[in-house]
Amino acid sequence: MKKIVAALLVASVLVGALAALGCGGAADQAKTYMDEGDELSRQMSTLTDEAVFNAAALLAELGIEVSETGTIDPQTVTDAANKRLDKTIANGEKAKAEYEKILDLNDVEAYKDYARQRIAAIDSTIAVLEAVQGLLDKIGDPENKASISDTIAQWAKSNLEVTVDAVKAFSSWRSAEKIKEENNLGPVEEETEDSAPSGSTK
Repeated sequence: MKKIVAALLVASVLVGALAALGCGGAADQAKTYMDEGDELSRQMSTLTDEAVFNAAALLAELGIEVSETGTIDPQTVTDAANKRLDKTIANGEKAKAEYEKILDLNDVEAYKDYARQRIAAIDSTIAVLEAVQGLLDKIGDPENKASISDTIAQWAKSNLEVTVDAVKAFSSWRSAEKIKEENNLGPVEEETEDSAPSGSTK
């Protein structure tokens, strides 16, 4: 009888140990996916924050400055800017794939909440960046004789949904960082001085 009780105790301890090990393994795997996704989407979150406030600032980030005269050599800069956006969007899709792996794990609810917010942020950001690619096409169009500032103003008026997408993206990025901080999932990304959305794309 004592042998049976001892065997049951040993079995119970082993089951508990295996459960703890499995949980730790899932958390470690989730962190690996999270870190990879964060690295892939880091630049994307920066561009979205710029878009929330000022489309001209986002263009400057891409190497297109709105000068006092509003003139530019569109052929030399808009192609490069579009290529950068293509890469950023592609990295965003790769980041989503990493976050989606977290959703398939068990017992990592905080990581899942974080992943869902990052996925939502990426989706909204891609919508913004794809719209900005349309703006780049207008700037680089040889038939467009308007200044960059005028082109931006016209684009903003006909693309009001970009403001909504930008605010959604901004909110999701910040929600994700809050979840990470509150659950000690890792270091949070530093916020810039302009850390609250204004709802303007001009």
